Amino acid sequence: MQTKAFFLQALTPVHPGTGQVSGSVIDLPVAREAATGFPLIPASSLKGVLRDGRADEAANKVFGSLEQMGELTLTDARLLLLPVRSYAGTFALITCPLVLQRWQRDAEALGLSLELPQPGITGEEALAGSAIQYHNQVILEDIDLKVKGSSEALAKAISGLLFGKEEPDLIERLALVSNDVFSYFCQTGLEVIARVRLESASKTVASGALWYEEAIPAEAVFSSFALAKDAAHFAELHRRPYLQIGGEASVGRGLLRVLGGV
Repeated sequence: MQTKAFFLQALTPVHPGTGQVSGSVIDLPVAREAATGFPLIPASSLKGVLRDGRADEAANKVFGSLEQMGELTLTDARLLLLPVRSYAGTFALITCPLVLQRWQRDAEALGLSLELPQPGITGEEALAGSAIQYHNQVILEDIDLKVKGSSEALAKAISGLLFGKEEPDLIERLALVSNDVFSYFCQTGLEVIARVRLESASKTVASGALWYEEAIPAEAVFSSFALAKDAAHFAELHRRPYLQIGGEASVGRGLLRVLGGV
């Protein structure tokens, strides 16, 4: 079995819905991991978009059909980097030790070797890039974190995996925060969008036609793994320059680009 790690970067906000209306203020939440609450893109959504409605024999062999199992297996795309508004540098891309440890563990379990620094961060500390530091602090939304050191070494390692090169924007903006801070922003840092349906004649909101939906913000990065009997099947990951995943395609949501990987 051949294995490949690949990554998805959100070009617009992404709404991988659950197919259910929630009982909270947010009517249409995004899909999340049950244990951590971190947003994710389900593997079924990825596979359906990559297949793009094809039903020929070649597509059935790769993606499967009612009669046979597909030869390409995808995992859920887990959140790797989350964009958060920053007092300095406009926005930061944050991750945490738990995310990195799970990512490296899963890669090694699937036979991939990822050389990734694993610095420890707890409490109200952060490793941060130069663009998001302000007087030895990183100020994210309403949370002030003390800069413990530079995130440059970690950012370069991640950048090499994502882009195949050192990407200055990521190196300057990456922040490694504690697991608790990352979890907090996964719960409170997503976009909440108000949607309405208007009466065509009066141009006023139709009765019962106001709802709120959640979206993972643009610039977020997800990680996933593909497994295949034939490495040639991995070409399906890059068949198109971008993918549209989740709901609200007609209003520009869910555009992602597939990044390199290992």
